[in-house]
Amino acid sequence: MLEVSARQRYEEKFAQSKALFERARNVMPRGVSHDQWYADPFPIYMQRAEGARLWDVDGNEYIDYYGGHGGKLLGHAPPAVVAAVNHQIQKGTQYGAACDLAVEWAELVQRLVPSAERVEFMNSGSEAIMYGIRLARAFTRREKIVRFQYHFAGAYDGVSVGNKKPFDVPVSAGILPCAVKDTLVIPINSEEDLEAALRKRDVAVVMVEAAGASSGVVGIRPSFYSALRKLTTQYGTLLLFDEVVTGFRYSPGGVQAAVGVIPDLTALGKGVSGVMPGAGAIAGRQDIMDLFLLKDEEWNRYRRVAHSGTFNANPLCAAAGIAYLNIIATGTPTRSANQKARMLRDALQRQMDERHIQGCVYDSGFSVIHIYFGPCDLKQNCDRGVCLNAAKTRDLSTGQALFMNLALNGVKTPTRGYDALLSAAHTEEDIQKTAAAYGRSLDGLIREKRLLKGI
Repeated sequence: MLEVSARQRYEEKFAQSKALFERARNVMPRGVSHDQWYADPFPIYMQRAEGARLWDVDGNEYIDYYGGHGGKLLGHAPPAVVAAVNHQIQKGTQYGAACDLAVEWAELVQRLVPSAERVEFMNSGSEAIMYGIRLARAFTRREKIVRFQYHFAGAYDGVSVGNKKPFDVPVSAGILPCAVKDTLVIPINSEEDLEAALRKRDVAVVMVEAAGASSGVVGIRPSFYSALRKLTTQYGTLLLFDEVVTGFRYSPGGVQAAVGVIPDLTALGKGVSGVMPGAGAIAGRQDIMDLFLLKDEEWNRYRRVAHSGTFNANPLCAAAGIAYLNIIATGTPTRSANQKARMLRDALQRQMDERHIQGCVYDSGFSVIHIYFGPCDLKQNCDRGVCLNAAKTRDLSTGQALFMNLALNGVKTPTRGYDALLSAAHTEEDIQKTAAAYGRSLDGLIREKRLLKGI
């Protein structure tokens, strides 16, 4: 008797999602509104979330390891945030004017994030990146920006190169060559390459995902943080930390607070409001941020960085952000999520070791873990913390198969399958259940010859 494949079981178990996907494609080109939500043969459509749990349209329950793309360190629908939002929504969501809550919200960000002498709210991490670059160019009167290989920085045209090989080709059609002609992409962790890029003194800003590419898939050598600060200062270039995911997650003050290296600018996104949609911020040195000031007509027209946005610092996001960040500020959620990440990392590694599967489960210094299948030349000198192997690859089809198998076993990860973002809402029981589900998923991948056992 032939065994039913994981794909067949997936189509049968998630029948309502399959039907909804067919319906969605009549109105949305991909059937979803984000590249990372797409899955083959179809995505799973969710209906409800609470704590560390998700429920889909077929009524299936999952332990969630995506957490609003990393911004929900307290889990879904934390009571204090829900109460604050429910209270505020009855008082209005957009006043067409400044609101009092925005001031308290900004003060919280300023207290937590070391670089935040001033804070400007906007609507997303992508906007924060865009305005960070604009500020840097206006402040330095330079045009070039430096990025690192494999680092992601949102949807802005100017950062559309560097995330994938070939690094000098935009990741999307429709981007003009002129939009990226001043974007230089270099390897991470190389002081020589960084200094060579800065030597001409024509670089406005060096921007870096603060924990490494994709929240640490390829990490940053601890000593390189100091090199970033030293060399950018030496050559008159600004340093921008992308803390869209790591801000308020890596530590209450982000990576910069943990490593003690203060950038000139910090891009914040979903975490600034606990993933209440429509929130982001750029924070940084006062003299740079003062480029947002309104002054005389000459300044306003030719020197100022203009900034508008209907939903900037809206009272709903502000109420959510205040409630969320007041809890984050205690440090307790961070410690809890980090502890669970170590537990999950080790539990998943044991499942691989028991099956003699070559590879590694590692963290990135905080509450995000990553899975890699294959050999590694750096294995003997690795503590499964920060991964410095930039040469490793993670096969897309194997990752999607892992996602599918995990979903069949009640665990929801990003559709790429290899990553898990933990929260303070995860429990030790969740970790145990996830490890068992991972073991069954590995067995499924072995049966279908997507992984080799006994290497």
